[in-house]
Amino acid sequence: MLKTRIICCAALATLGLGLPASAKTTYTTFDPPQSMYTYPISIQAGAIAGYFQDNDGYIHGFVRAAGGTITTFDPPASNGTYITGMNGDGTIVGYYDDSNYLGHAFLRAPDGTMTDIVPNNTVASYAYSIDQKGDIAGYYKDNTAHWHGFVRKPGGKIKAFDIAGASFILLYGMNKGGDITGFYRDNADVTHGYVRTADGTITTFDPSGSTFTSPYAINDDGTAAGYYMDNAGAAHGFARAADGTITSFDAPGAISTYAQGLNNASEIAGYYIDSDYAAHGFVRSRAGKITTFDPPNSTGTWAQTVDSSAVDHHAAIGFYDDSSNRAHGYVRSK
Repeated sequence: MLKTRIICCAALATLGLGLPASAKTTYTTFDPPQSMYTYPISIQAGAIAGYFQDNDGYIHGFVRAAGGTITTFDPPASNGTYITGMNGDGTIVGYYDDSNYLGHAFLRAPDGTMTDIVPNNTVASYAYSIDQKGDIAGYYKDNTAHWHGFVRKPGGKIKAFDIAGASFILLYGMNKGGDITGFYRDNADVTHGYVRTADGTITTFDPSGSTFTSPYAINDDGTAAGYYMDNAGAAHGFARAADGTITSFDAPGAISTYAQGLNNASEIAGYYIDSDYAAHGFVRSRAGKITTFDPPNSTGTWAQTVDSSAVDHHAAIGFYDDSSNRAHGYVRSK
């Protein structure tokens, strides 16, 4: 049983004018049945996947159809289910904890069938992204306590990969071309970003002044987005173009800026912390304009990602806290 509240967020932005949300913006709040804390993670053409913590402290997965119907689920051996991604076909990936709290990567097909993903010699595994072809990317710990990245093909074949000098490797995002982004920790315990292209080429990077680099998403243009920490401990957003050019940014009024998601229109969703240590959501346009927002009755807002589909006008999703410190999922539509 897990009775500690789970918050899993990061952020991103770019230099631009901060503007309040438009009066035409609408918010739809939702929660799975018995949810205390709801965390939407991925949106595809209006369908949303994520996880929630129930009244007894257990973590479950959910998928919310574009029409609003919510289905909850858990793999059979789950002691806690965490959703990390979904593709346009509705295939969901994530991981579940077993009774020893070791992670097991899995996929859930649109018909509800769930399949474990088991790299060779794995002790713990975590799936974090799935593309439209059904390729799945994640990372795992082997039986010698070493960490590796992996890519699983739709037929089930798994290929591991490593980064030279890495003591730990983690990945978050993958685009339709099979490019992957994430971070790794070197032997000096310094964290760096990387992009791995579909042919296996790995490029490592850090924004100028970074002491900790964490990319969170990569779109089909090859733009990666995430955040980095400076030597004063402040977080800043960044966008890294496919040619390697890095642009850093901060939301207006932020003492720290974090990025969580990026769509194919290069709109970035995330959150920032203000001088009163309150969290607010934002969306940054391709041109760099930052729009900040809070749903009604929010005491703290976290934005997760932005839909690539124009069906819902590139709606943003995330969660907000109410005055009772309960977290609710939301859809922000323009």
